[in-house]
Amino acid sequence: MNGSAKARLSVFAGIILVLAAGALWAPYNPIEQHRDISNSPPSALHWFGTDDYGRDVFSRFLAGASWSVLSGVAATVVGLFLGWAAGGLVGFKGGKIDALFLRLGDLTLSLPWLYVVIGLRAILPLDLKPRAVLATMLLLLAFVSWARPARLVRGMVLNLSERGYVEAARAFGVPEWRIFVRHIFPGTLGVLAAQALVLFPRFVLAEVTLSFFGLGVSEPEPSWGAFIIALKQAYLLREQWWRLLPVLSMLPLFLSCAFAVRAVANAYRASR
Repeated sequence: MNGSAKARLSVFAGIILVLAAGALWAPYNPIEQHRDISNSPPSALHWFGTDDYGRDVFSRFLAGASWSVLSGVAATVVGLFLGWAAGGLVGFKGGKIDALFLRLGDLTLSLPWLYVVIGLRAILPLDLKPRAVLATMLLLLAFVSWARPARLVRGMVLNLSERGYVEAARAFGVPEWRIFVRHIFPGTLGVLAAQALVLFPRFVLAEVTLSFFGLGVSEPEPSWGAFIIALKQAYLLREQWWRLLPVLSMLPLFLSCAFAVRAVANAYRASR
């Protein structure tokens, strides 16, 4: 991996760490109201201004970032693990289960799972706390996002299983589990890393979307989705332009993720 790729990954990792700990950096209590300074413009005391209730928008942005990033990371880990386990098992063992795996993967990829998860919200108890609702829905998204990484891992495992050193290990009687752990699993790490960078922003956007529809974190808790909701009142932007600042501040996360994906992909191609 060259210096440029390492720099891209370092920037992305740095942004993730800063946002994940965003609640620790918040200068004010994100839910504390000060009606006497409501809708104040940006200043040295309130970098992003204040909202309708006089709450510091910058503090709410950082607190919302912590939840969005941490929930995105958790959902990504669950989705990748399920995909790796399914794809690795099917690719390494093969047999009749392979055809069933492919058909099940086709079904999973063809369904609009975000809308399915939104529909499942009706099943959850109405008195469930908003963060518990959002965590449950993100985990459901993770469970149904296994198909794409699983297919990629399956293809990689099939390719690696035909390599000469794997055939030699089998000929010498090396146990199958040891072959998988020592020779197959390391070869799938590049695919998993790239898929992590693809799934993570999707889960963050899913959290924002669910909150936007009122199915996730709700008032008075801070959420990135709440900043998107504020943009529906377009007429306010002419007089309160600073409402755009939180939304624009989300862009570095997604841009750095896109650059990191390209860096990992280029490094993977160079290693082949």
